[in-house]
Amino acid sequence: MDFSFTDEQREIGESVLDLCEAKLNGNVFEDDETGTFSREKWNACARFGLPGLPVPEVYGGLGQNMLTTALAVEKLGYGCRDEGLVFSLCAHMLTCIIPLCRFGTEDQKEKYLPGLCNGEIIGGNGITEADAGSDTSSITTKAVRDKDVFLVSGAKIFVTNGPVAGLLVIYARHPGGMKMLDISALLVETGIPGFSIGQVFKKMGLRTSAMSEVVLDGCRVPVKNLLGRERMGMNVFNHSMLWERIIMAAYHVGAMEWQYESALGYAGLRKQFGRKIVKFGGVSDRLVDMKIRCETARLLLYKTCWDYDNGKADAAGASMLKLVASEARIKNSLDAVQIFGAYGYLKESHAEKELRDSVAATIYSGTSEIQRRIIAEQIGGGL
Repeated sequence: MDFSFTDEQREIGESVLDLCEAKLNGNVFEDDETGTFSREKWNACARFGLPGLPVPEVYGGLGQNMLTTALAVEKLGYGCRDEGLVFSLCAHMLTCIIPLCRFGTEDQKEKYLPGLCNGEIIGGNGITEADAGSDTSSITTKAVRDKDVFLVSGAKIFVTNGPVAGLLVIYARHPGGMKMLDISALLVETGIPGFSIGQVFKKMGLRTSAMSEVVLDGCRVPVKNLLGRERMGMNVFNHSMLWERIIMAAYHVGAMEWQYESALGYAGLRKQFGRKIVKFGGVSDRLVDMKIRCETARLLLYKTCWDYDNGKADAAGASMLKLVASEARIKNSLDAVQIFGAYGYLKESHAEKELRDSVAATIYSGTSEIQRRIIAEQIGGGL
């Protein structure tokens, strides 16, 4: 196992940092306060090639493997203070582009991937419903075949990018099936008749990432927009989740590194009782814990990516990474606020904003409780 990086990988990482500094860090607090999704920043990321990192070059992507994609997203998490933008980019890539690359037909790839890579089309997915969160098998959105179309009806909730998306992967149930074995994944263009946006949600954090309900009222989705095989939608979803849990961890690792460096820098300047606060054990212990969590998550990230690129990935490994990185992110955010003290509690403080942005980490992409269940089933035969 070799974690040394190529010149190309290092150059991509440095270029991402340059992009963040030049294009992505303006109006961060203002956009957060108003919940504004910046199409200008989105387009800058698209011009760079971020959405198409793992997409073959023939479809407009950069053709990179998982480790290179993770390194780029790690640098994005480190350099971009608009974490809602990072979250939306990851949702676009991991819940729409990745399943399309893996399960799409040649016609589907040629039709949608170039626009998804160049930013013209914003993507996402819809699986969660009001009564179907962690239990995805309980979704009630229906897809009834009528000759060459599926009639799709139902409502999805917590759809990241919903209000701004042009293409969503919608998971729907066929009549007469059995739980997980009757769900299909469908490519749904958001402009078709019967498609509408319901409530647009205001969130604690990640506010610049638009999230909403999606309502489908007899939408006529062509059968040719079936993603993968009929009634095998959970295979599509599980592949998407594998990538999501790994690459979202890369974002957390980058954000934690910036957070640690900021807290360390502040502690090295702030004086109380005639001494820099970094010299006090209570502060230095928090910094040590922050650094250990960051390095632990980073090593697990690189290992999990290496495993995937070498054909050794598994769901439990991705869940271990997701669990470690997401819980570390929240703990580090709490430690950072404590180190910054009252300044860290103020609005328009990066420490305060990072804490709000971090809280959802143990919820999205599968809760910590679900990750522990997945791991337990592998290591203990269902402990």
